[in-house]
Amino acid sequence: MKKIDSYLEIIAVKLGILLPYKDIELKLTELPKNERERILRFHKLEDQQRTLLAHLCIRKRLQRLLLIPADTISIKRDRTGRPFLNKYHGWKGDFNLSHSEEWIICGLASTGRIGVDIEKIQPIDLSVTELCFTQEEIDYFQYIPHDRQLSFFFDIWTLKESFVKAIGKGLLYPLDSFGFNMDDWSQNKITLRNTNSDFSQFYFCLNRLEQNYTIAVCYTDWEQINNSSIKILDCSEFL
Repeated sequence: MKKIDSYLEIIAVKLGILLPYKDIELKLTELPKNERERILRFHKLEDQQRTLLAHLCIRKRLQRLLLIPADTISIKRDRTGRPFLNKYHGWKGDFNLSHSEEWIICGLASTGRIGVDIEKIQPIDLSVTELCFTQEEIDYFQYIPHDRQLSFFFDIWTLKESFVKAIGKGLLYPLDSFGFNMDDWSQNKITLRNTNSDFSQFYFCLNRLEQNYTIAVCYTDWEQINNSSIKILDCSEFL
């Protein structure tokens, strides 16, 4: 395996036309048994295809980055369900996956920890803020104009999701137990408020996709994330 320079890649792939089940079955044969079984637990074909596409995408990118055969890539999951690459590959990087409706996001980094999240911005009951926002965030939410509240909610939601995914806590870390500094937010800065000092090295960025999707990335390298961009690939590269 070659020596890898500092590297951060954020990939977006659109789902495309829904494949027939027989085609999904055929592509599943490219994955190990544990990954196939996990995907087949989804009852809807579109959910199976989203998850399959995410797995094939990250495998192909890992294969290209590490210069190793795809069938030697062993992806495991920790107790929270977070995927990781077995360290015997000699790689000390990280990756993370997310999907929503028509889009899949894959984040890949050669060092540190990364979390990504994508959500489609669509009408919801905004009273859910009381369950996942801090009081500071709720106050800011109530202060801003009504027509900005929905996008603000999804921005904060995806940022929080990206953070708990980066630190590997998942649902074990309540979203209302930490928050973002709204004074900084009003100046277009994204910073955590009063968080554990162990988490002070995490940095964030937000992006829009097709105007109605919000993408959040949490990563441990400020320079890399500050200069990051989203690479859009066609699903035909993987399916």
